[in-house]
This record gives sequence, C-alpha cells and structure tokens, in this order.
Amino acid sequence: MVRETKNELIHIRIEPNVKQQSEEILNSLGINMSYAVSLFLNQIILRNGFPFSIELPKDKSTEAEKLASIIESTGGNGKVDEKNKKIIHLFAKGDIDYETAVFAIKRNFA
Repeated sequence: MVRETKNELIHIRIEPNVKQQSEEILNSLGINMSYAVSLFLNQIILRNGFPFSIELPKDKSTEAEKLASIIESTGGNGKVDEKNKKIIHLFAKGDIDYETAVFAIKRNFA
C-alpha cells in the first residue's frame, strides 16, 4: 500500500474551551488533534457522509402541547390527573421519550 505524503493544511477557528476539552479527551485516548481530524475526514469518505446522525433538537414545548391534547382527546375533560402530570414531568425532564409518554397516557384512559 502506497501512502501519500501529508502536506495539506486545514486552518479552523474554534472556541478555546472546545479545543481544550477535546484535546484532554483525545490525549486520554492516546491520539492528537491532527489524527482525530484525519480519522473524522476518512470516516466521511468511507460513509459518504457524516459518521453520525445530525438532527435538529425536538421542541419539547410543542411535544408537551401534543401530550396535553392527547389527554383531552382521550376523555381528560380538560384536567390533567396526577398520573398524567407525572408522565408529562418525566417527558419534560427527558427521562422518557415522546412515544413512551403517549403510550403511557393512552394506557391510563384504556
């Protein structure tokens, strides 16, 4: 296997705390920043895209409103009982996902 000479440079600007924290982690793994960036770029080539998923964060307030409308549509008469308040609280804290919350709320009305 013929290895190409590394002679291309990449200059980037990042926040000092991001650089420091990432260097500490990389050092504990036994690799330097240059090698980590090279790994990342090679993974992009191998996968023909990012080596991880990139998505916008979910809007929790909109999902909480959806949960409230589910409670109303399943016979909640506009009031949220204690069980459903706990479910909504767990969802708001991120302890359960939206689908689990919907399932639990619908189960309370079954």
